Amino acid sequence: MPSFPDTSLPALYPPDRPPGKSIFFASDLHAGAPSRRESMSREKRFILWLRHHAPEAAAFYLLGDIWDFWFEYYHAVPKGHVRLLAALAEITDAGIPVFFQTGNHDLWLTGYLTEEIGLQRLPDPLIAQWQGMTLFLSHGHKVGPVPWIDRLLYASMENRLLHILYRWIHPDIGLWLGRLASGRSRVAHMPMDDVDLGDREYVRRFVLAEQNKRPADWYILAHRHLALAEQIGRSRLVLLGDWIRRYTFLRFGVEGWGLFTFSEEGAITPLAQGDY
Repeated sequence: MPSFPDTSLPALYPPDRPPGKSIFFASDLHAGAPSRRESMSREKRFILWLRHHAPEAAAFYLLGDIWDFWFEYYHAVPKGHVRLLAALAEITDAGIPVFFQTGNHDLWLTGYLTEEIGLQRLPDPLIAQWQGMTLFLSHGHKVGPVPWIDRLLYASMENRLLHILYRWIHPDIGLWLGRLASGRSRVAHMPMDDVDLGDREYVRRFVLAEQNKRPADWYILAHRHLALAEQIGRSRLVLLGDWIRRYTFLRFGVEGWGLFTFSEEGAITPLAQGDY
């Protein structure tokens, strides 16, 4: 049930949903992985999903790891992803906002995606109000008991000086190193992508802990690559899944919410649905 609105929180766009319009959430495309050629079919399916829902979309929210590795030099960006970038620019040019959070694989962004493509960057986490409900949006890589080595890695990637120094590495070498590190990280976490740890699942523990502080009605998280929606106490937890094997997205529509899969032919299959 919606909680009493906290007027100190920002409003999720659009604060008043246009008639017949929906909000869409997705994450973890990992474009470029494991190679540009193998990534192409997944990118094309993601583009089909964007274009399929654009006419009914009030906004798209992309919660991180859209790219498996992304780094912007002053005069160069990673090769490839032309169709994906064009589709995103097409949507923003049509006046449909596309918001995004950075994930642990695409932390190193400067201004290209916002200035050239028109994406709008969000803080992580973002806690906002929408339709009388409080929403907690996060990629999720910093949620729960993060190992110290990962914390060190995230801190280093967010360090402005290291960002500048990395630009001095030739792009052929710098992008190769980044893709190598991202690939190893993805492969290391892959065995857990199909394992729901039940009560030991750190995202569930995080939601339970947050309910004793400043609870939200919705916790919408990515990173974990599991696709699930469940009620935890007074809150609903949604893990967005991925676009590597599951091809899942969350929709906030006029008639209610739903977690769905999107097939290569554009067929939509519900995994979970309900009222707000």
